[in-house]
Amino acid sequence: MNVFHDNVQDISEEVLYWDDVLGSNWYTGLYALQTSPDRIWSCINCCLLHREKQRTQRGWGVIPQVSWVQFYNVVHRCLKPTKMRPLHNLILSPFVSCRSEIRQKRKALMAMKLESASSLGLIMEQCLSFETEGVHGEYAVNDHLRDTICRSVTMLESLLKRMPQISGSTHLEAGYLNIIDHDIARLPSDLGISEQNPGLVIKQLSRILGALLPSHMEKSRKAIKAHGRPSYLVRCWLPLLVALLSGSTFLKILTSRWHEILRWITDIGSTTFEFWSNWVVEPLRKLIGTIRHDERSEIALMSKNSLEADRASLERMVLDFVLDRGELGHEQLAAQQIQSITAKIREGDLTPVLRAYENDLRKPFVGTIRGDLIRALLIQIQKTKVDVEIAIGGIDSLLKSQELVFGFVGLTPGIMVTYAFLRWLLGLFGNRKGLQIGRRQHEMRHALRNVDRTLTLSTPTDSGTLTFKDYGLLLCDAEALLRTAVTVLKGVDLREFHEDINDLLDIRNGVSRQLQVVNRISWTYSRWIR
Repeated sequence: MNVFHDNVQDISEEVLYWDDVLGSNWYTGLYALQTSPDRIWSCINCCLLHREKQRTQRGWGVIPQVSWVQFYNVVHRCLKPTKMRPLHNLILSPFVSCRSEIRQKRKALMAMKLESASSLGLIMEQCLSFETEGVHGEYAVNDHLRDTICRSVTMLESLLKRMPQISGSTHLEAGYLNIIDHDIARLPSDLGISEQNPGLVIKQLSRILGALLPSHMEKSRKAIKAHGRPSYLVRCWLPLLVALLSGSTFLKILTSRWHEILRWITDIGSTTFEFWSNWVVEPLRKLIGTIRHDERSEIALMSKNSLEADRASLERMVLDFVLDRGELGHEQLAAQQIQSITAKIREGDLTPVLRAYENDLRKPFVGTIRGDLIRALLIQIQKTKVDVEIAIGGIDSLLKSQELVFGFVGLTPGIMVTYAFLRWLLGLFGNRKGLQIGRRQHEMRHALRNVDRTLTLSTPTDSGTLTFKDYGLLLCDAEALLRTAVTVLKGVDLREFHEDINDLLDIRNGVSRQLQVVNRISWTYSRWIR
């Protein structure tokens, strides 16, 4: 069972490879380029064999000595078409021949896959049916098991011995059953064994394990290799050739620019360190200081005493201007006026200065000579400075109230860049656990789709059950589904999934019941599949 199951899986991978190649003209052209040396060599051999055959038919016998010019002329005549073909036909001929070759290989692999699937289904249905329910007594049980085991071993031997080759793998089930029934009918009526001497079964099992099964594995391996993807050397000869030819040039460039490369590496290291220090560590330190109300980390657009100093200076300037103009009364009244003017100045009212400024504008030359116009103008400039500082103070208070928000905003870019880099680095060198889980869920969904497709496209027998071929394909698809589910599901979910798989593989339920099980799996485990 493991041998046939592994064959189906290996062949499926090769079929998927050829499907990818056929599905893209670029991949097909790449395959034609990869196999071009082998095609050229085969063409040359064909030309030589054809020429030798012609000379033999003419009675020439041994090929005489020829020059390279004559050899090239022979090859040219063999490759020259009988009629002139357009240029695009000459270009597309290798492409079309490659696609035809790929289709033939894929067809052969599909025939091998159906053959192995039919064999697997036949083994599961006919060889492993050790049903002893309802049989009582030691001798009765032994007789039943003896007959079942003898038939199963004979069937296995006949299956491995008479398995058809790739070219003839059609209508496998009918042929297998006829051949196996014929082999079983040739056995003696008492099966050639007794209760104490199962020698025939032991010899058959030894022959199966020692000769037939290894031979079948070797033949399958060679067949898959012959019709599967090209070898690694064939697929990579062109990059290896380019790397070999350009290796010396690359080493020269590396040697000549060694100091520049070292400087680039040093710059990358220093840039990374500065980025970590300036955009991660420093914003994080300021954010922690903000949370702890550290005064050194507070946001400030100006110093705390700047506004008070400028406002006091404005008050003195206005008072000096009013006193110098002699607009105050006697001393007791002057003290009250000074307090009133000071209060108005703090509220932003500069009426005495503005009134003097308006009067001096009528006679600007006299006001300039006397100096009052210039003093009034400078006082207004100081007032403008105080207003700007008041506005900046409001902005400063707003920033301080949202200092924690700005701290997080300043820290976010560095954290995001660092997280993205660490995620990429862990994905490159780590176990990629998260990516593996996502890929496993995708594989589980794809495997469930294959199970549903196998059941939907199956051709049931008269009793409503699956044929050996469809049952073998279902076994392989269910095994792939269970293998991916083990990595995704845990605990009770996994145990229930095993129960669903057993219900799915119960061929006695019929195809309709099995499709219902697939539907149950799809909605029960939709959390891990969709």
